Amino acid sequence: MEKRYTSARKGNHVFIRNCSSRFRINPEAVGRFVHGVLKILRLKHTAISFVFVSDTEIQRINRRHLGHDWATDVLAFPYGDSIGASKVNHGRSFLGEIIVSPRQAKLYSEKFHLSFHEEFARYLCHGILHLKGYSDQSVRAKAIMGKAEDHLLKTFAPEIKHLI
Repeated sequence: MEKRYTSARKGNHVFIRNCSSRFRINPEAVGRFVHGVLKILRLKHTAISFVFVSDTEIQRINRRHLGHDWATDVLAFPYGDSIGASKVNHGRSFLGEIIVSPRQAKLYSEKFHLSFHEEFARYLCHGILHLKGYSDQSVRAKAIMGKAEDHLLKTFAPEIKHLI
């Protein structure tokens, strides 16, 4: 059963859809977390969408849009040619949509003995950073992105356990 949630705060809008019945996403906590990340990244008058899906669905999307026939953790689809290119809903920039597989966060956290909640939060940050223009296509870019993720996770550490 799909659940939808919208959170508006200080000019930003976060749209959340949970299509993964296996995991209970706390949409209010995710909304607060994402609003905090947007504030730290100085993204104002922004709209962003998150969709939480099964491994089967993220694999289908990955295959269709990127030509990769495997389940992945997070996919980020920017809207328009550049960050904030399109103004929607009273002048807000729609950054794009982030697709997340909570199960991939669970599997990765178990495999490497990490906190599931922190890994899940990392996926949210990772997607937002991609939409802001960060890349992970080289060793150097991956290190820069990882450092940004670590900073965001440290900043919001107390809230992470409430996301899922």
